[in-house]
Amino acid sequence: MNDEQLAIVPGKPKRTKAPVPIAERLPVAQVRIDSPLPHLDRLFDYAVPAKLDADAVPGVRVRIRFAGKLTDGFLIARVSESDHPGELAPLANVISSEPVLRPEIYELCESVAVRQAGIVSDVLRSAIPNRHAGAEASAPEPAASVPDPGIGVWTDYVGGSAFISRTLSGDSPRALVTTGLDNPAEMLAHYAMSIAHSDKSVVVVVPDRAAIDRVIASLASLGCPQSAVTIVAADDGPQRRYLSWLRALRGEARIVVGTRSAVFAPLNNLAAVCVWDDWNETLSDLHAPYWNARDVAVLRSAQQNTALLLIGSSTSTDAAALMPWCVHVARPREDQRTLWPRVRSALEDSPAATATQSRGARVPDIAMQTIRKGLASGPVLILVSRAGYVPRLVCSTCRDLATCTQCAGPLVSSERFSAPTCQLCGHVESAWKCQRCQGSALRAAAVGSERTGEELGRAFPGTPVRVSSSDHILRNVDNRSAIVVATAGAAPVAEGGYAAAVLLDGNAMLSRLELRATEDAFAKWMECASLVRSDGDVVVVADSEHPAVQALIRNDPAGFAARELLTRTQVQLPPAIRMASLTGTTVDVDELLEIAQIPANTVQRGPVPLEDGTVRMLLSIERQDGIKLATALKAATATRSARRKGAPVNVRMDPLSL
Repeated sequence: MNDEQLAIVPGKPKRTKAPVPIAERLPVAQVRIDSPLPHLDRLFDYAVPAKLDADAVPGVRVRIRFAGKLTDGFLIARVSESDHPGELAPLANVISSEPVLRPEIYELCESVAVRQAGIVSDVLRSAIPNRHAGAEASAPEPAASVPDPGIGVWTDYVGGSAFISRTLSGDSPRALVTTGLDNPAEMLAHYAMSIAHSDKSVVVVVPDRAAIDRVIASLASLGCPQSAVTIVAADDGPQRRYLSWLRALRGEARIVVGTRSAVFAPLNNLAAVCVWDDWNETLSDLHAPYWNARDVAVLRSAQQNTALLLIGSSTSTDAAALMPWCVHVARPREDQRTLWPRVRSALEDSPAATATQSRGARVPDIAMQTIRKGLASGPVLILVSRAGYVPRLVCSTCRDLATCTQCAGPLVSSERFSAPTCQLCGHVESAWKCQRCQGSALRAAAVGSERTGEELGRAFPGTPVRVSSSDHILRNVDNRSAIVVATAGAAPVAEGGYAAAVLLDGNAMLSRLELRATEDAFAKWMECASLVRSDGDVVVVADSEHPAVQALIRNDPAGFAARELLTRTQVQLPPAIRMASLTGTTVDVDELLEIAQIPANTVQRGPVPLEDGTVRMLLSIERQDGIKLATALKAATATRSARRKGAPVNVRMDPLSL
């Protein structure tokens, strides 16, 4: 067939889509799409079809067509006009008519993304749980009335009664409360129920499930109706988590208790945001943009004009940096000294004790005596720094770290007579040899909770020994004599309090090469000491002259935090300043810095080569200019993303570890 014949062959008729009728009122929907790409971190305009007019309200989940693919997003607002010069694509569908994204929560997520140099959709993913149709179909229940619990032990705190009364009157007081031997869960329960009794709402953010259980138990003991409380926790199933979150959204519950993502809980008439143990690293999200629940609580308190409560036996330097915007509330100094166990350093009593410790005795004589004395009247808590049996092995001859012959991972021992096993790949080394000296003998470089429990069991025959660590956490123990070996954060609560506590591995915890090593060790010590009776004894195996040990003896968490903050100010480290960590290849980091219009007073440190071939650059700036630095880095990241050139650079504001 020639060209002339082809020209007269009728072609296939081209199908055209019928025009979609558009809503007459506010026909433009502004949508925040769910995308990990930085250059798409903005609102996009779409037309609202007439058939979706009733359901397409701000806050609902929608589905749109973006770049030829169906994509989910949130409808943020509806407006009358669009700046887009062309024809707007219509919304494909409204996934659910439930307006799950409230304006104040969206504003909070935007502020978190700006502060952390991140993407709003990443924050929204943490703030709003995935939809579950079954939970959404449940019928709402009326809010239950909450009885007035009184203020309890708050009356014994300087400024405690005033803090509660100002909260109930609609003010926005901000307090940093250090509790000593008082139960933070009980104090939180009194505070939360007082707020709920006045028909207002409160968010209580805690580090883990054990803390949730303690708060819920305290609420129940005060007569709080179960229907007035909802739990928002990441370890719940999808349906249960979404249903609990909906109960807060719909006003069925006035008290929300949960882990870090609960700080975003949508509540009616919110009066206060509370954070228990703000120093705890579990409050920091491990995914970009690496927000911390304490910082989000501070932002939410400022934006929504609510009360802020940071409570615990200790406090962080970040909380200390909030003063005087946040006031310190505590018992009078005389009560703090009286209602505190006797704390001693195992290395202060005699030169012989110090010499014994230097020879490698992990549990000095004074610690053994304290354990023996404590067992006469109740349980004794032993804090260790590591879980497992022997979590680190070294060559007995040259002291090199013992590594796996298959993957070079660290070797560990899980039982007394077990062969060393690789912690990474699980390979069992039946005939290990040191690559440096060819030695075949191994020794323990660190002792874990299981090995410690075994050794103490032999030292105190007939005494029950219980081990609580990340693998198996005990919640509570009774008041019978027993040795409880626990890692930090896994110490169970003893009925009536522990008779004594021994804090092992103190110098090892203080000497870790981490920015927050001292602060972290002190907070864990304070947490364990707060579980001991006021007439009990606490022994810490660390140098007696160390500031953290002295603050533990004096029960002075606020003074210790202020001292740490002063030290950080002198050396220009967070939280005295804002810092950004840039990690990537040398070429990519240099390109990002070239694009970014960082403030002139930014101080650069690095680059420092890392083990994986990348480099790390640190940028520091005064706290008041932190938003400027974060905004500049976020804009530069979006520019590089739009160019689609080079590998991404990991940007992390105020990193936990350096």
